[in-house]
Amino acid sequence: MRTGTVISYNVEKGWGFIRPDDCNGEDLFMHMSELRDCAGPDLVPGTRVTFALRFNRQRSRYRAVEVRLID
Repeated sequence: MRTGTVISYNVEKGWGFIRPDDCNGEDLFMHMSELRDCAGPDLVPGTRVTFALRFNRQRSRYRAVEVRLID
């Protein structure tokens, strides 16, 4: 699993962005359907998370999946 920091999350829309620790200059999209053991209100800017990557063929970009809070 990779680690990163939540930079934004919109509870009403159910999506946000993570900045990976091994940042190559690209933030990753995350959707509420990929949250595990947490809820949208838990994801305030600065929250540390673990996640996996999945390639989105439609957008030709990677996105964060299986997002979990780091204790």
